[in-house]
Amino acid sequence: PGSSGTRHAMKRSGSTLIELLIFMAILAIVGIAILPLLFMASEDRLLQQTVATVEQNGTQILQTLQYHVRHAEKILDPELSATGAVLALQTGSGSTDPTIIGISSGSLQMVRRTTKEVISAPQVAVQNFFVRNTSASSTRQSVFVQFTVTRSIRLQAPRSYTRTFQALLTLNPDDKLEGNACSCAVPGCGTGGDYVWQVCEAGACLTAQTQMECP
Repeated sequence: PGSSGTRHAMKRSGSTLIELLIFMAILAIVGIAILPLLFMASEDRLLQQTVATVEQNGTQILQTLQYHVRHAEKILDPELSATGAVLALQTGSGSTDPTIIGISSGSLQMVRRTTKEVISAPQVAVQNFFVRNTSASSTRQSVFVQFTVTRSIRLQAPRSYTRTFQALLTLNPDDKLEGNACSCAVPGCGTGGDYVWQVCEAGACLTAQTQMECP
């Protein structure tokens, strides 16, 4: 009886070990099958987030441009029917006149008088900023703007999403112009990739400049 019990225990132990090995093999096969699906789901989620980020930032930039164009007195640069890579606006406030918008180091930047700020998010790159002065006359001014927003993500193979945004923006008519009381020179591209403008200070025009992509 003792020998029979020992053989039964050994047989049961062997069966348990085989069952464990089979279970581990099945688990490994299931894991190998599931991992690619998990990676694909993670990549799809990142791509969706990238698209949403680009769309949101592009829309916010257009809203910012629309606000500043609508509240400007006139378009300084580019001239009527001309095109350029920088938008310069005359405003009625001494603290924001002129307002200049253009690309610098992959970001869209705005200068109000001499204060510079970035109006695009750090997660994206803004490129190909294009401006056309579509004004019908000096009293009916409008401007067409276009730019691309790109965001890159690191997956198994690096990928990026790019979207082009564009809009026709119209200035509100203003019978009385209050900006540029000193009759300063029209802003424009200088040498060495700098954009140059003048601000009115105590009745005199003082020159300022910043790095922006100029054609």
